[in-house]
Amino acid sequence: MYFDQELLEQLRHDDESAFKAIYDRHWSLMFGIALQKTGITAVAEEIVQNIFIDLWENRYKRNIDNLKSYLATAVRYAVVNYIKNQLVQEKYRQHEQQCAMHNASIETTYNLKELNARLESGIALLPPKTRDIFKLSRFERRSNKEIAQAFQISEKAVEYHITQSLKILRRHLKDYVVIFFYFFLNSL
Repeated sequence: MYFDQELLEQLRHDDESAFKAIYDRHWSLMFGIALQKTGITAVAEEIVQNIFIDLWENRYKRNIDNLKSYLATAVRYAVVNYIKNQLVQEKYRQHEQQCAMHNASIETTYNLKELNARLESGIALLPPKTRDIFKLSRFERRSNKEIAQAFQISEKAVEYHITQSLKILRRHLKDYVVIFFYFFLNSL
């Protein structure tokens, strides 16, 4: 059984069996550190794998005095980099969500303004009495009974005027029917 320094020397001479011996000897310690810090098995495995890939690819360049210490430190730095990367990705996701919400808010505001303008033009098309009844019902939230008393008509007549106004507005707002029903029919 070789010491780590002998294995490192053999590794510098492209000895794959020395690399395998280093891997077998230190993998579990490195994996344990990575798993403890990340809590995710797949991430811990990837971190350890990347460190060993780096060790092999840079075997000529590295001047390692204490292999165990070097590998443990490499794992810690890799975990820190992983956590930093996760934080950056989370900030980016939050930024994307905020942008999406902002864009949706702008679009909603635009759609509501457009709907309001279209609704006002549709209400202007209603006969005067029907228009007044509709406004009392939908904008002032008056009951059919209150409206009937105000106009000295029956509650059935109030229902008729509201039904007629909704039919006219539905045709006028056919492109906005979903939004219209959401805002105005929920008030029934």
